[in-house]
Amino acid sequence: MSTTTASLGEKVEYAVRNNVTQALGLIYGLGMLTWTAFNQMNSNYWSYFLTEICGLEPTVMGTVKAVTGVGEWFFVIIAAIIIERVWLKHGQYRSWLLIAPPATFVCLLMTFVDPSFLDMGAKTAWMIFFQIVGGFFASFFMIAATSIVPVISRTEADRTLLSQRKAQGNMLVKVLFAAISLPAILAINGLVYRVPAGENAQNAGPMGFTVLALVFGIIMIVMFIVMYKRIDGMDPTQKLCEERAAAKKRGEKVPPIDPGEKVGLVEMIKYWITNLPAIIGLFAEIIRFIAQMTIQSMAMYVFTYAFGDVAMAAVMLTAANITGLVATFVSEPIARKVGIRITYLAGIAISCISMVFCYFVGASGEMAFIVCICGAYFGMNFMNGTMMGMQSNAIAYGEWRDGKTAKAFIMSTFQWCPKIANAVAGALTGFGLAAIGFVSGMEASPELAQGMINIICLIPAIAFAIAFVAFFFGYRLPPKKMEQIAEDLARREASKEADASA
Repeated sequence: MSTTTASLGEKVEYAVRNNVTQALGLIYGLGMLTWTAFNQMNSNYWSYFLTEICGLEPTVMGTVKAVTGVGEWFFVIIAAIIIERVWLKHGQYRSWLLIAPPATFVCLLMTFVDPSFLDMGAKTAWMIFFQIVGGFFASFFMIAATSIVPVISRTEADRTLLSQRKAQGNMLVKVLFAAISLPAILAINGLVYRVPAGENAQNAGPMGFTVLALVFGIIMIVMFIVMYKRIDGMDPTQKLCEERAAAKKRGEKVPPIDPGEKVGLVEMIKYWITNLPAIIGLFAEIIRFIAQMTIQSMAMYVFTYAFGDVAMAAVMLTAANITGLVATFVSEPIARKVGIRITYLAGIAISCISMVFCYFVGASGEMAFIVCICGAYFGMNFMNGTMMGMQSNAIAYGEWRDGKTAKAFIMSTFQWCPKIANAVAGALTGFGLAAIGFVSGMEASPELAQGMINIICLIPAIAFAIAFVAFFFGYRLPPKKMEQIAEDLARREASKEADASA
């Protein structure tokens, strides 16, 4: 064996070892957790803040939400293109973890400030502007944070670890946020406006919402700085970017970026639409969000009209989120044992079976219904826990097949999932309620109750069944295949380095 061949063998062997430590996985999970906490302010309270604190009419609030949703979706695509084409000082992906969170924080904090000095038209424009711009900056660090996964992870085990830590942080913060956010808002408003910290104290003024957003935003910035520092040297573009920045500062000729390293828009779209695992993964994630949003949007109706106990809707969602958190820990060793593909399929199957069972027994009582929904959340968080690993495998497959890939663009498409699902689930539930003759405030009846059970159960069940078939036949990346891909990619990189140094 020649020296070069032996050297290549050592480099390949090193390159396919696990690269992500438990400490790095924890830091990554905490960083994503803090963004989820900050973003939960928007998910849970922004609609209420616009109408009850800022005084916007409900129709205006709905228009603001629709306009900002479309704007955010459009700017996700723009952000992905910029990340692919513009390499900043500290690396193509790593740089955005430092730059984008503070800009996001400032803009989204402004959406929880009541600009009382403005008239309603200007106030509406204020909210739309800061929400869209804040969402634009958020797209940069979210795309960068997810794109860095296939960059720093060498093996499926690495991707599983990072994916699970993200999912665990996501579910944990949802449980904690539900427990502490409203009491904190009430307590702050009680102190600032000297009103009793009762159920109406949140209407006293914006301060409770503003302060809570401020606290969550500062914590988010700190954790992304920690993440930025921890992955120092792990972004393969970092060295070149820093050399270019240093040369520019000294007034010297800036080292060029190999044109082959950057991906054009046409190539981005080509690599995406021809990558079947990436397309199927996107489809399955849209299905997961459609099911989840259908359950969330229909829960209040079911508990009001089918069970006559609206307060139990909060109990159900809390129990479901706790079950989902448990699922992320259960699925982690399973994914390490049998691989991401089988674990993700198991999650789809568990969710589908749970919703079918709910269809037959859900109307029999609250507890039976809640148990079935918790079963669906258990399965959905098998999917959630392996989502980024599944995406990263698809990107590695594309790079192995084509020689290069558009990581940021492909990862950005998964930011579309909740936006697309929100529109689809809203239409399905709205037309579904109309189809069963629902009118707000009508008398509850067994037929109405069963109709609502049908909507909340059948839409997710059918969607999961379609997703299972599509994922089973379309996502053919088992662990052995990924091991071979990892070895081939490592061998190519080692050979490239050897040729460069020859």
